[in-house]
Amino acid sequence: MNAQSQWLSPSPLWGELSTASDLTAYRRPAILRFATDTFMADLQTVLQTAPQTLRNYVAQGETWSNPLAGLGNAGTLPLKLFQPVQSRFYMVAASLTCRKPGLPDHSVNKPLGESVAFVVRQLRPNTGFSVADTAVYDPTKCTEYAWTLSASGGQPGWTQVPQASVTSLMPNEEQIPLAPSQAVSNGSSRSLLVGLIPASRRQQYVAAQTLNSGGNGSNGSGGAPAQDPRADMFNRQVVTPWSLLETWWSQSLPDQSVASSAVRGYYEVSAQQSSALILADFASFLVQWIPNVWAAIQNGSRVSALNTAELALYNALGPALCQALLNAYQFDPQFESAGPGAAFPPAGYTAYSLSDPANLIDPTTLQPLVAAALPPLSTVSRPPAPQPVPQKPADPQGNYYFIVRCIYLRPKCGYNVMSPPSQPFQLASYFDSDAPARRIQVALPVDTSAASLRKYDKGVSFLMSDELSNQISRVASLQDLSQGNIGPAGGITWGWICSFSIPIITICAMILLFVIVIALNLVFFWLPFFKICLPVPGLKGKD
Repeated sequence: MNAQSQWLSPSPLWGELSTASDLTAYRRPAILRFATDTFMADLQTVLQTAPQTLRNYVAQGETWSNPLAGLGNAGTLPLKLFQPVQSRFYMVAASLTCRKPGLPDHSVNKPLGESVAFVVRQLRPNTGFSVADTAVYDPTKCTEYAWTLSASGGQPGWTQVPQASVTSLMPNEEQIPLAPSQAVSNGSSRSLLVGLIPASRRQQYVAAQTLNSGGNGSNGSGGAPAQDPRADMFNRQVVTPWSLLETWWSQSLPDQSVASSAVRGYYEVSAQQSSALILADFASFLVQWIPNVWAAIQNGSRVSALNTAELALYNALGPALCQALLNAYQFDPQFESAGPGAAFPPAGYTAYSLSDPANLIDPTTLQPLVAAALPPLSTVSRPPAPQPVPQKPADPQGNYYFIVRCIYLRPKCGYNVMSPPSQPFQLASYFDSDAPARRIQVALPVDTSAASLRKYDKGVSFLMSDELSNQISRVASLQDLSQGNIGPAGGITWGWICSFSIPIITICAMILLFVIVIALNLVFFWLPFFKICLPVPGLKGKD
């Protein structure tokens, strides 16, 4: 039954590929390269008007200074797929035919659940071979890895494909759909299937973890049990912020002989506020995951009920830190509801600074104690979701080769038909020096004078809160910001609005008049004490 259908290169290429001495390219999917954003329209135009010119779009190794494409133009460079942002789009194209004379198209029966897709697989060199040896597909030199979803619902990754199953679909392997197209030639048409190769997912492919055969992440620990997600939560919520706070305090605190008391006071309040939030998270963690230790912190009489691991954690905390945890947990609702600019500490709260030398504790020493005191994960009703395990990628430089295989899914028949591998290719990074540059031209205003710019409509505005505005005002320059030097928080800020309803010349005249009047008054203040009469010509009224 499996021999009834087969995958071949797209039919417009058969005339040239089927007569070659090496039929490898004829029996495998082809990779087409387009250099415009209208690649789908360009493909349809070629298939409808001149399918024989499809040969000019077959991908070849190229650089921006030496662009190449088309059969017969193969150079010495390995095939590298650039990203859409670099004006390159790559399509996998193949024909699904029947194994009969004339190679008629094989129809996909969708009512029976049949479908066509393609898969992306990574080639990793076998022992004794290098990455360069996988530039030409040879199953004796490389191993295929399938892009699969994690069985636990985590991040996808690469799963090794057994050598005997390279033509089979792996469990949870991602399938990228193929779309049907028609190539018209001499009044007849033939079907071919095309799909867009996701070259832009290069970074995701390179940084992905390697999954074991069960679909779970493997960190190279030889089957060691995965880390308790609760311990990871404690590290992210408590240990890491605590360590960063201590580092910030030791490196950023200004010299007492130079900084003013107001500046040092600002740093101390910031440290106390950060400590309160860390302590509140620490207390919430104990309440949820280690309730016995929290009960002992609330009531010392319950210490006797602690087991060995819980008692070790309780003793490591000490009386002062236990009391600080109680206070922070009690005031946690007020911490959460405090808005920007709220006074700290709130009334009734006793501030406790984790960066104070008298309270200094290495938070990393609490990690093993907390991990040991955690109850078994199997006894927890709703454990937290496990986080992806960070690991070094198998290929940090991203030099591995990839292939695509087309697959004809036939669920009712109990078997699938998978194509031979395509030509191996690499995926270019965003900053690849060989990549072509997309031509982008950003038009800026020609006349940038004030008289011209004032004519443009003002359509952008920035809304900042009082707290953000206050923080921005503390930055004196970009150089100070890059060095971590910021000014102290401002106190009461005043806004000034000055409005005058009389001309400025009148104001100046009034001020000058007051000055002259005062000066004259000092000189001639005695005049009112004398009476001086001067004769003037008589004035006679008219009848």
